[in-house]
Amino acid sequence: MYSVSKDYAMGFKLKLIFQLVIYLSWHHIPCTGIGERIVGGTSVTEKKYTYFVRVYYQDSFVCGGSLVRNNAVVTAAHCVSDANVNGLRVHADTINLRDEGIARKVKKVVIPNLYNERTSNYDVAVLILASAVPNSSFTAIQLQKTAVTVGTKCVVIGHGSTKESEFNPIQLQEVWIPVLSRTACQLRYAGVAYITRYMLCAWELGKDSCAGDSGGPMVCNGRLAGVVSWGVKCADSRFPGVYTDISRVYTFIERTLERFK
Repeated sequence: MYSVSKDYAMGFKLKLIFQLVIYLSWHHIPCTGIGERIVGGTSVTEKKYTYFVRVYYQDSFVCGGSLVRNNAVVTAAHCVSDANVNGLRVHADTINLRDEGIARKVKKVVIPNLYNERTSNYDVAVLILASAVPNSSFTAIQLQKTAVTVGTKCVVIGHGSTKESEFNPIQLQEVWIPVLSRTACQLRYAGVAYITRYMLCAWELGKDSCAGDSGGPMVCNGRLAGVVSWGVKCADSRFPGVYTDISRVYTFIERTLERFK
């Protein structure tokens, strides 16, 4: 899937733009483009989330991700499912889009067979880097192996604007949101979308992840518990943010890391 033409690469960009347009139309937010904000969050002004990385495709920022090893990143499958691996880069050790940080090429993209693009089920991927990020520049995030207790406050991290119609300063953002029960989330999305057992929901009025945060981490009690996946609207009172539940895809991630030591 990685030996592709320039036309294919352009097609991927157009598809990504189309997905963002659809996503933004659902979210009804006043700003557009790839740098949408984490809603209700605050700027991160120091490098305290050293596992956080940015994923680029053809030199354009597309998603967030998390270093789980010095040469392995966990992100969302929908961020990289149609990408030519040669066009992918990961940038670590940076909290501002204007700062390149430490850039690494991607050697391998591993997406589970259970991933469903239409439903966003099992929306997770592992990126194996061509060379390691220096251990002095990051601390790997540990994976959450068991279900997170409902009501646990978790931090979600991502890039984007903090004001309407503003695309910069492109500073990393953080927002704390409590975990919602799967049953409650399913009720909220009844008739709209199906919340599978591989999904985790979080919600608080006025706080949410949004377009541009995809692939980034939800961290609960210091562990990677979720990956930003999808949602209908941003910080809407009816619809929680939906994340890939790491405890449910843990085996896939661990087996992939073992396979590509």
